Amino acid sequence: MLNQQQIKNQFESLATLQAIQKQAYQMLVQGLATTGFSMREWEILVYLEQHGQATASELADAFMVTRTLISRNTWRLIQDNLIQSQVNPNDRRIVWLSLTVNGQERVQERVQEGVRQVQANLKTFDQSHNLEKLTKQVEALSQQLAKIN
Repeated sequence: MLNQQQIKNQFESLATLQAIQKQAYQMLVQGLATTGFSMREWEILVYLEQHGQATASELADAFMVTRTLISRNTWRLIQDNLIQSQVNPNDRRIVWLSLTVNGQERVQERVQEGVRQVQANLKTFDQSHNLEKLTKQVEALSQQLAKIN
């Protein structure tokens, strides 16, 4: 059974972890603002880049959202010629989604652009401050976890 101090340490760790998650999410959203993609669209592109192909159901399961939401997001990406759909000839109910050549190029461009943006952000005080804050939060979480163990 946990004593009060252990419970307090666990709550502190959870609060720190949530702060880290919020900070990382804000930095990611800020970086995505220049790409023209929503967070979900970028996730779909990266997932397809990493896995080669997937169905809407697989994407919905991977991102824990509905197929309807995935369909809305993939429709725009299909319209922009970033992904393509291909019906399975053996089972027409299955539609595979994959990156087009244009989609592969855009993902690679955005990744390279992201690296350049992170490097540029490191040179600015605001982003450096955010990274410093994030680093301190991770250190605090490590110390809190050490107390729990």
